[in-house]
Amino acid sequence: MSSKSFVQAIGTTLASVATLASVSTFAAAEPPKIGYSAGFLTDPFQSVLVEGTLDQSKSTGLAVLPASNANGDAAKQITDVRNLVAAGAKLLIVNPTDSRAIVPALDFAKEKSIPVIAVDAAPAGGTVYMIVRADNIKMGEQACEAMGKALNGKGKVLSLMGDQATTNGRDRTVGFDDCMKKNFPNVKVIEQPTNWKPEKAASITQTILTSNPDLNGIYAQSDSVMLQGVLSVLKSAGKLAPKGDPKHIALVTIDGTQTALKNIREKYVDAAISQPLDLYIKHAVFFAHQALKTPDTADHGDIKANVVALGSNKMDLIPATVVDEKNVNDSSLWGNAKK
Repeated sequence: MSSKSFVQAIGTTLASVATLASVSTFAAAEPPKIGYSAGFLTDPFQSVLVEGTLDQSKSTGLAVLPASNANGDAAKQITDVRNLVAAGAKLLIVNPTDSRAIVPALDFAKEKSIPVIAVDAAPAGGTVYMIVRADNIKMGEQACEAMGKALNGKGKVLSLMGDQATTNGRDRTVGFDDCMKKNFPNVKVIEQPTNWKPEKAASITQTILTSNPDLNGIYAQSDSVMLQGVLSVLKSAGKLAPKGDPKHIALVTIDGTQTALKNIREKYVDAAISQPLDLYIKHAVFFAHQALKTPDTADHGDIKANVVALGSNKMDLIPATVVDEKNVNDSSLWGNAKK
């Protein structure tokens, strides 16, 4: 999926409304450069997020540097940040691969007076201008409610956890676990960390399925990373069955990729919590302009930020959408964006 087609799919909410005077003034000077440090780019969600953010930055009058990809290496991400600053970045958008390990990079940016927008995942310290992400604890709760409903409140569930070194992995685990203990005490949860690795998610699913033939459900904290492998394992084991079939194993995921939505339509996936990817892009670029104090050529008048404190930083929490058979064809879902 190209970022250009995705941004177009968002609609006309980002149409240019800047005055001719402000555009002319900005055009007279060289636009500030944005640097994007990605934690990894191994799945469609992250790729669309990076491309869409850089595309939107350019369309609103900013210059962009090629995105860096740490490929899951926390030490490399620190080097990436330093390299982006050396290349002339005046603002950084960072998606941490490790919430704690990114702090030295944020400290370096602060020393250089470079503002940082953290997107999708929150750092565990340091200083950023704004954190833009969904309420991941709430997404875990939403996944729990969907799973509890699918199992009628009893059964055995495999929880494929993300990397617990990230705020997203921890929050999605806490939200799901706390909700299960409180609302569905007759559901047994088997937790297994995957570190956001597709092959590890598939391997764990195979192992747990073999040792637990009575498994009733699987909670995948990222369908972008885990779902394809899980589906393949279930199919190989003869346990990939649609809803309504006695052999059906309930599947609830987070992200809302095209693959997840397709499998909701085919009744193999019960529900997906769709991350507000379009709003991540929109809000991140809005706060980038705010931090840089640059004229913004997009109308962000409909921005509805829910800013809360996270330590000494500010965090804009964006709500996510529960997707099932009733709303799976909603054109506003990022997984339904036309290619």
